[in-house]
Amino acid sequence: MKILILCTGNSCRSQMAHGFLQSFDPTLTVCSAGTQASGKLNVKAVDVMKEAGIDISHHTSDSVEKYLDDAWDYVITVCGGANEACPAFFGQVKHRLHIGFDDPSHVIGSEEFIRSEFLRVRDEIRDGFYQFYLNNLKMSKFENLNTMKPEDIKSVVREKYAEIANQSKLTNETSCCGATGCCSGTDYTIFSEKYDLLEGYHPDADLGLGCGIPTEFAQIKKGDTVLDLGSGAGNDCFVARALVGESGTVIGVDMTEAMIDKARANAEKLRFSNVEFRLGDIEKMPVQDETVDVVISNCVLNLVPDKVKAFSEIVRVLKPGGHLCVSDVVIKGELPGKLKDAAEMYAGCVSGAIQLNQYLEIIGKTGFENIRIHKEKPITVPDNILLNYLNREELSLLRSSGTGIFSITVYADKPFPKSL
Repeated sequence: MKILILCTGNSCRSQMAHGFLQSFDPTLTVCSAGTQASGKLNVKAVDVMKEAGIDISHHTSDSVEKYLDDAWDYVITVCGGANEACPAFFGQVKHRLHIGFDDPSHVIGSEEFIRSEFLRVRDEIRDGFYQFYLNNLKMSKFENLNTMKPEDIKSVVREKYAEIANQSKLTNETSCCGATGCCSGTDYTIFSEKYDLLEGYHPDADLGLGCGIPTEFAQIKKGDTVLDLGSGAGNDCFVARALVGESGTVIGVDMTEAMIDKARANAEKLRFSNVEFRLGDIEKMPVQDETVDVVISNCVLNLVPDKVKAFSEIVRVLKPGGHLCVSDVVIKGELPGKLKDAAEMYAGCVSGAIQLNQYLEIIGKTGFENIRIHKEKPITVPDNILLNYLNREELSLLRSSGTGIFSITVYADKPFPKSL
């Protein structure tokens, strides 16, 4: 992927954009140039970028002529002033974009004011180009679920939840680059429930990612062995630990290494000796046959490409007479194709959700009985998120179609073997 960033002097804004975009993904080919290149970098731009942890001092100020013979995936102009003409690029390019910013090098005033303007523009460039990166580059190889292999789908999910793992719940709920994803267009916290009054709750383990409280109906007893699938930072595991007591065991399985690291750090901080976290795939769990009394999961099984395999694995690890209680997202009606095919909406638990009847049917066909829904609630995805994937007419049709997204908490038993 080749990106050329253009301004007039190529000493300030385009250089900062160049530095930020390259820092988001070192595998990208990023260059910057100017129609009237100054031949040197703006010292203040170099300084404020250094404060942001990015060294652009080795960059060169180049004329656009240098790049006219190359083919580019994107050419992005960053001029922004009312009296400023955007540079033209006459070379070969697939996509032309404009992301405009004020030129801080023309600011007049005290040294303190000039510095504040450089910081402001720097931060605006960072946010603007991070949004461009997320919306146009990061997901470009994972644009359509129909063309993705199961491992690619898992890679999308793993990458997004690794980002979330490295931020607090507050950051995830408020940051442009957190789970609420105003940069990426998907809010990963809109389904979540309040945990703070539950025994065993630990704020550091709560990233606001669930869609229910599976332990509420899981009938967990003292001494039980509980398995949490997609355990994240350990939120449901620690609530389950309060229910099983010192004599029980809680096992969390997650495929995201950053989540496992965070959960283990939380368990160590809490000095729990009967809670452990294992890195693994739900479709092939690192758990022995018939060793678990209760399986719980919270808004995770919808993310598994092969749901039949996932529930078959749950049957395998449960003891005869054991049971599952999972909270998950399902659909009633038909989602528009643009939502079903969107990889990032899959990671956000929407496009990976299947029909309610199909979900219950899979549970039954894999060997469970006594299947019942304990809790069901509708979920409203905000218009501003859906408009990243649908136009207003398509959104209106969706709202009037009767199609609904629901959070459900389902219970089911693994039967004892039938006697001969």
